[in-house]
Amino acid sequence: MTPFFKTPVGVVLFTQARVLWASFLLTFVIEMIAIAPILYMLNTYDRVLSSRSFVTLVSLTAVLVLVYLFSSLLEWLRAQILIRLALRLDWELAPDVFDAAYRNQLRRQDVNIHQLLGDLLAFKQFVSSGPALALMELPIAFFYVGIGLLMHPVLAGFTLVSIVVMLVVTYLQQRWTSSVIMSANDQFATANRKAGQFLRHVETSYAMGMEGSARKQWYEAHKQYLELQTSASESAGGLGSFLGLLQKVLPSFALGLGAWLAINDMISASMVFAASMLINKAIAPIQKTLGFWKAIIGARQAYNRLNGLLMDYRAKVRGMPLPAPKGQLVIDNLSLTPPGHKSAVLANLTATLTPGTVTAVVGPMGSGKSTLARGLVGIWKPSEGSVRLDGVEMDSWERDEIGPHLGYVAQDIGFFEGTVAQNIARLGEVEPDEVVKAAQRVGMHEIILKFPMGYNTPLGEGSAFVMSGGQKQRLSIARAVYKNPKLLILDEPNSALDEEGEKILGQLILEMKSTGCTVVAITHRPSLVGLADNLMVLQGGKMVAFGPTTQVVEQFRQKQAGPAASADVSGSTPTGAAA
Repeated sequence: MTPFFKTPVGVVLFTQARVLWASFLLTFVIEMIAIAPILYMLNTYDRVLSSRSFVTLVSLTAVLVLVYLFSSLLEWLRAQILIRLALRLDWELAPDVFDAAYRNQLRRQDVNIHQLLGDLLAFKQFVSSGPALALMELPIAFFYVGIGLLMHPVLAGFTLVSIVVMLVVTYLQQRWTSSVIMSANDQFATANRKAGQFLRHVETSYAMGMEGSARKQWYEAHKQYLELQTSASESAGGLGSFLGLLQKVLPSFALGLGAWLAINDMISASMVFAASMLINKAIAPIQKTLGFWKAIIGARQAYNRLNGLLMDYRAKVRGMPLPAPKGQLVIDNLSLTPPGHKSAVLANLTATLTPGTVTAVVGPMGSGKSTLARGLVGIWKPSEGSVRLDGVEMDSWERDEIGPHLGYVAQDIGFFEGTVAQNIARLGEVEPDEVVKAAQRVGMHEIILKFPMGYNTPLGEGSAFVMSGGQKQRLSIARAVYKNPKLLILDEPNSALDEEGEKILGQLILEMKSTGCTVVAITHRPSLVGLADNLMVLQGGKMVAFGPTTQVVEQFRQKQAGPAASADVSGSTPTGAAA
């Protein structure tokens, strides 16, 4: 188990140890000041009532008010310190939390970025609010044993026993319920994630009458959460009732004990009521902790998830900056196993793609073409072999560094919340000339000008504006060719394009080739294959052919027995391309 001070969250807190000690010291002083009402009552009974002095009463009251004002000032100061500590946590951790969750989501690992960002917020609120203060005040409960000792040793002993009994019962209750509460919290997050998935695809599910099935799946997860929550409540019920009983009877017992001591002339009459107040003060931190226990457990879960996420992410060493790539792509004995698969989908691929060439990748459905595209841009790591760009493994490039030199069009087209211009500019600084140039290259400039707000038209989940499939595909290609990348990977870039769109795409590929860009086009259509210098044929996760397009086409023609075989591969094999 990693020591606390070596965990990512612990490191930040450890560097702020002085702030934490200052907060604890302030809490101790504030709790000491909290005995002021007891002292006020003792002096009122012993001095004011016996002397019947109004001046003494006013003086004591004035002192009490000043003490309360001083305590309020200290509480305000402590709150400001903890708020700044929480902000420091956010400042130090938030960027890495986002990046780490982003990378895990990319590799299809079980990660909920909304939950993780919520974890950071939950832990920050824990540090700056009641739960953390309750834990700080908990050890100070024993301070009241010393106060009781000043009154009478019996009162001190009763106070100590009361605190220990409350702590033991509290520990037993939380030990029985903590794991169930954690499981319930996790199940609640799972149910919410399912609901979010269904809502993202609401049009498809609604159109095909899937609402009932979607609700059923969500409710199954939600029902498990309810069962766990009920189990936790039932487990806590008995001890919780006993704790409630203790909280009620202990002050009364203290009052009775004080009365007995007063009857036997061991304490003054005023101390009888002080004894009851003392017990209330002693068990108050435990009561606070109980009240915040659910939040404390949530903060503990958040702490564990954040540390687990960040420790993996920060273990990677950032490499030194490298020169901009020229586009030499070397695939060496590449095997790829997508997340969730036990065996490789692609195996033993070897090829060299030089700058200024176009390579078409063809093959039947399920042959691994889209998997290859993800491997070439570094989304999925090779299980064996390597993909190197200018001699550097694709996964070794810093993404902020290599990203501007890569263009990628995925089959699943999506846009981010932002304007058309911001999406073309990849959410970076918008350079109007470059944005317009990219749009013109895909024949979208005039179309964009007809949008409701032109290049300022909002896109993404928050936008009501809807584009056609062909417009989406052209816009994604414009984003991919923004600022002339050196490596362009196109996964079925013409699946939604009409004849005019295909013609524009063909011209664009030749233009990118002329700039020295290495282009890889995955396609089922012969039009793109005819533009390719090289042709790669995949089948069953294997590369069955690779080389100059004319040679590979001729090779397949010679192998095929007749027209039927030729027709069978048309459109996805070199024969289809030649047609």
